Amino acid sequence: MNAPLIWIVIPLALTGLLWFFHKQIKHSALITFFICLALVVLAFVLPVGSFIKMGLLTFEIPTTLTLFGRRLVLEAADRYWLILVYGLGALWALGIVQSRVHRSFSPLSLLMIVLLVAARAVEPFLYAALLVAVAVLASLPLMLPPGGRPGSGITRYLIFQTLAVPCILLAGWAASMVDINPSNEVLRLVASVSLGLGLAFWLAVFPFYTWVPLVAGEAHPFAAGFVLSLLTTTALFLGLDFLNGFGWLRNSEIIIAAFRLVGVFMVVTGGVWAAFQEDLTRLFGYAIIVDLGAALLAISLRSEIGLTIFAAGLIPRLISLFVWALALACLQGRQIPLTFTGVTGLGHRLPLLAAALGLACLSLGGLPLLAAFPARQALLVELAAQSLPVAIWTLLGGFGLLLGGFRLLHVLLLRTEQGWRIGENLSEGLLLSTGIIILLLIGIFPGGILGDLPQTMLLAFPNLP
Repeated sequence: MNAPLIWIVIPLALTGLLWFFHKQIKHSALITFFICLALVVLAFVLPVGSFIKMGLLTFEIPTTLTLFGRRLVLEAADRYWLILVYGLGALWALGIVQSRVHRSFSPLSLLMIVLLVAARAVEPFLYAALLVAVAVLASLPLMLPPGGRPGSGITRYLIFQTLAVPCILLAGWAASMVDINPSNEVLRLVASVSLGLGLAFWLAVFPFYTWVPLVAGEAHPFAAGFVLSLLTTTALFLGLDFLNGFGWLRNSEIIIAAFRLVGVFMVVTGGVWAAFQEDLTRLFGYAIIVDLGAALLAISLRSEIGLTIFAAGLIPRLISLFVWALALACLQGRQIPLTFTGVTGLGHRLPLLAAALGLACLSLGGLPLLAAFPARQALLVELAAQSLPVAIWTLLGGFGLLLGGFRLLHVLLLRTEQGWRIGENLSEGLLLSTGIIILLLIGIFPGGILGDLPQTMLLAFPNLP
């Protein structure tokens, strides 16, 4: 028994078994939840790569599994990555029934998680791009209902994610050649440009992010939220893996400057579009763009505190996206138009749904006392110390998203002829209220809730500052 077998091979086999239950949505969702929860618990308790003593027995959980001549490696430092992604799977499994997503969501979501875990574990790194491409293909039937036809957003998503594959493959080859011939400036340029393009396609960075709000509007909101949160988080970690593995690359001023420039453009343009948006799904997409820009800015600080800010913003971001996507899915299930006009006065008849929509948006915008605020405030302070103009533009972009959130709150709380009442069912109310409470608790007590998780998550990148 070794680590890749526990967290990759066995879950992949269980994904196949889930297909036998996919017509029974409640059962398949429950099974998916317990599979992911069990893998999270194992990541907490099993000391990978160390000896375990049970009475007279002593055994070790090896870190490496060789398949078809390629190695899958999961070390002790990767345990928090496993906790993050399988915890994400368990969280989204809780909302499957209430979101009314199609019946294939459970096996396909678990398949995506397993493929992306394998992408981070595979050696050599070149094969990560191929595994991500397979995960992208698995995401298409996940976002589209059976028999559904893709629109322009999903088509662009597939095109850009496919274009990332040759770029990452070329970057990996060129970077490995640079290790052999460090003085070859042409290879360094090829590796840097190819990596930048590959990550730009993966992460939907400026100017390749036009598909994000379109996908949010075309796909089922819950499925789109899951795919966008999981795929972008994995791409960020793969980018850090790449920088961690090549010293000349992580010390490149061009790469860091590109991260900062692109991050600023994403925050500013996403915030501007969000400020004047009246479609809730597109507002959701632009909020993701703003948050991704903030993550790139944190990485561009090229310091230990910058990486800590990046890691500290992950869990608030993922919880905010879950709460927002679940609220949108519940509204869609009630045949309520996902526009400002459609949700006018919603706070009077569905107060928990209205609160979830408003607080999730304001949290991603960095409103004080909400989950994303501590990391966003620390980011602005560090950016101001290095470049005051960049900090000001980042602050303005955040204000744009906050303006969109306050406009949404205004519409939700408009007075109507109906009195106040709680129209959510019990399970919806429990999920949404729990998410709202967590967003508030992380914002008020960030250290007490997150603990040392951000610092320990970065143990997987020992060569980064």
